Amino acid sequence: MTTQPTDKTPPKRRASTRPIDAPQLLVGRVLDGRYRLDRVLNAGGMGIIFEACQLSVNRTVAVKVLKPTLTRDPSLVERFQLEVELVASMAHPHVVQLIDSGTDAGGLTYLVMEYVDGVTFRQALRRGHLRLADILEVFAQVCEALIEAHGQQIIHRDLKFDNIMLSRHRDGQIHVKLLDFGVAKLLSRKRELTQGGQVAGTPGIIAPELVDGKPPSARSDLYSLGVLLFTALAGEAPFRGENDLALMRAHKTEPLPNLRLRVGQAVPEEVIELTFELLEKEVERRPRDAAQVRDRLRRMRDAQRGRDPDAAIYIPPQGDALEETGERSPLPLHLFELEAEGGERPVRREGWIRFIFPQPLVAPMTVVTMMSLILILLIVTLMYMLYQQFGPPPG
Repeated sequence: MTTQPTDKTPPKRRASTRPIDAPQLLVGRVLDGRYRLDRVLNAGGMGIIFEACQLSVNRTVAVKVLKPTLTRDPSLVERFQLEVELVASMAHPHVVQLIDSGTDAGGLTYLVMEYVDGVTFRQALRRGHLRLADILEVFAQVCEALIEAHGQQIIHRDLKFDNIMLSRHRDGQIHVKLLDFGVAKLLSRKRELTQGGQVAGTPGIIAPELVDGKPPSARSDLYSLGVLLFTALAGEAPFRGENDLALMRAHKTEPLPNLRLRVGQAVPEEVIELTFELLEKEVERRPRDAAQVRDRLRRMRDAQRGRDPDAAIYIPPQGDALEETGERSPLPLHLFELEAEGGERPVRREGWIRFIFPQPLVAPMTVVTMMSLILILLIVTLMYMLYQQFGPPPG
């Protein structure tokens, strides 16, 4: 049975107390009277990342806020708190540093991290900032971060280009910071915080054993590192799939494509061999640990610098996998000047298509096809004009 109001005046709507996830609505909010949220940097499945100001010292920081609508889910709050715990446990130059964490009076759960002036690894590759030796150095520094994490029994599980930030020190050296431990696994904690049937991480980089539901290990992160190395060299991912399930299945069952055919002679054989070893489907056949991979990368970097000290920027043969993901860029590109101060930027060794179109809007083969069609159209037009002027040929 329902009751109807006796008064004809429509009842007042109660103000909704339901939390809202729209990131822009949180801009300007001050958390605990200390951190003012100034600008949205990124928004993911669980959290929203802001550029913020630490008011007490007028310092720019990055603040990650658990989406308000998720604060009622105890498992997600626990997952967020684990990320705080993991980042707090690591004091390493290549891991983003935790500054503070808490829950403000309005119920927002947050963590405060250092703000990194730079660009993502994806942006640096896509915009042509890196030589091959630089790329190898970036991966070596990622290994440094993994050595620290794995030493504390932390498996990252989400190594991807957008979680690796690059900046340049005043001495001209590249510096890497590893971000986002939101789906990391602490091996000493037996309980799995992801829901049953779900695989933590990004489908395109997940190691085959994780697809089977086996526990992650340090070598699972090394497989993801191999996916990134293959993609950085070729400009396209090693495997494709119509959906997430198909993509993960491809990592488990399909043979690895021939990287040599894709990169030609631009990449030394030892780099390709390391890529293949990292992407071994059997865990035991991958390199032993991140320290071993780091040492090999550094030897390759030194050899590459010795072979070609004036090397040009490395341009992968493809670029599909380096396109932006649709998420907002964490930081402005102009903050990442990769050439040492006062140094000359090397000229790119590129073909005539890139000379005409320095940052092509379409793929090079598409440009060739379009130009061919234009040429055919011009020939047809010329023949028609000649026909109009001179008439049909004599019978």
